[in-house]
Amino acid sequence: MNKRSGKLMTEQHQLDRSWKKSMLAGLVLVMATAAAAGCSAVSAGEAGPKQVKVSKVQTMKMDDKTEQEADIIAYSQVNVVTKAGGDVAEVLKKRGDNVEAGDVLFRLDSTDAMRNKEKNRLAKQNLQSQLDKTSQDIVTNKGVLKNTIEKLQLQIVDLEKTYSSVHNDYDSGLVTKAQFDKAETQLKTAKLDLDTAQKQLANLESTDSLASLRIQIESTDLSMQDIDKSLADFEVKAPTSGVLTDLYPEKGVTVTAGYVAGVIQQLNPIKIHADVTESAAKLVRGKKDIAFTVPGSEEKLTASVEYLADVMSQPSKSFVLELSAANPDRKLKPGMRVKLQLGGDGKQDVLTVPQAALVKEGNDNYVFVLSGDVVEKRKVMLGRTSGTAREVTSGVKDGEAIVVSGQQELKDKDKAVVSN
Repeated sequence: MNKRSGKLMTEQHQLDRSWKKSMLAGLVLVMATAAAAGCSAVSAGEAGPKQVKVSKVQTMKMDDKTEQEADIIAYSQVNVVTKAGGDVAEVLKKRGDNVEAGDVLFRLDSTDAMRNKEKNRLAKQNLQSQLDKTSQDIVTNKGVLKNTIEKLQLQIVDLEKTYSSVHNDYDSGLVTKAQFDKAETQLKTAKLDLDTAQKQLANLESTDSLASLRIQIESTDLSMQDIDKSLADFEVKAPTSGVLTDLYPEKGVTVTAGYVAGVIQQLNPIKIHADVTESAAKLVRGKKDIAFTVPGSEEKLTASVEYLADVMSQPSKSFVLELSAANPDRKLKPGMRVKLQLGGDGKQDVLTVPQAALVKEGNDNYVFVLSGDVVEKRKVMLGRTSGTAREVTSGVKDGEAIVVSGQQELKDKDKAVVSN
C-alpha cells in the first residue's frame, strides 16, 4: 500500500513539472509575439527620412551663345458671340478646324424671322397700292377743280354781262324787281362756287395728303431692314481667322443673344513668350529679330521682337519678352516650347545642375535643395544645355546640394538622408 502510494505521488509530481514547462513555453511565445507586434507598430508608425542621392550645383564654362527657352502661345484669342437667339439648325464647323474670317460656323433657325419679313413685305405692298391710288385720286381731283374753276370763271363773265343788262333794264323799268334779284343771285352764287373751288384746289396743292402713307411705308422698310439684319445674324460667322479651338452648340440646342459659342485662336502669326534674366534682356535690347529653333529640328526660324519689359518682375526676377513669328503652315502650336538664340561669343561661367535633378510641373521647373536633413523645393529658371548639365539662371547657388535621385517621392520640407 505504501509502495503504491509512493509510486502515485511520483507520477503526479512528474505531471506537474511537465505542465509548468508547457505553461512557461507558451508564456514566452506570447511575450515574443507581443514584442514583435510592438516593434512592427513602431516601425509602421515612425517613417524615417527618405533616402536620396545628391549632386552639387557646379560652375562650368559654356559657349556664350545664350539660349533661352520660350513658350508658344496663340497670338490672339477671340470669342465667338451670337448676335441673335434661337434654335441651332445646322452646324457647319467643328472643333479643331482652320477657319477664315467670315466663315459660317453654324446657323440658327430663321423660320419666324422669315415669316415676319413676309408679313412686312405684304404690308408694304398694300401701303404702296394705297399710296398709288391716293396719288392718282389727288391728280384727278386737281384736274376736276381746275376745270370747274375755268368754267365758273367763264360763267361769271356771262353772268356779269347779264346782271349789268338786267340792272340797266330795271333802272329803266323794263324788268321787274324779281328778275333783277334773280340775275344778282345767280352772279353771287357763281362767285361763291368759284371761291370754294379755288380754296379746294389751293388746299390740295399746299397739303401733302400722302405723307401719312409715306411714313408708314418708310416704317415698314425699316422693319424689313431690321429683319434682314437679324437674318444675317442667324448665320454665326468667324470673327477672325485661326483655329476653332472650342465650339459648344449642337443641333437643336437653343442659344440666346450674347452667348459665347466658341473660341478662335489666331495662330498665324504665332506669339512666343519668355521670361528672361537681366543679362539675357541686355542681349535682346536693340534687336528687331531673334532666331529660334524647335526641339527635334535644326532649322532656324526668325521671330520679331514685339515687347521687352523695361522693369523686372519682382516675383520671378525676370523680364517679360514677347515675339511674333510667321506660321503659315501652323506647325507651331500653343503649348510647344522653343529655344531662342539670344547671341554672344566666347565662353561664360554659368551655374549648372544635372538634368536628372529637374522636376517639371506644367511649364515650370523645380529642384530639391538638401540643407542638413531637410529638402527645400525651389523653382528654377533654365538656360543652355551641355551634355547632361543644364544651365540654371536663377533659383540656386553654387555648391548647394541638389537631389538627383529620389526627388519624385519628395515634398517641400521633407526629411531626407543621403545614400550616395
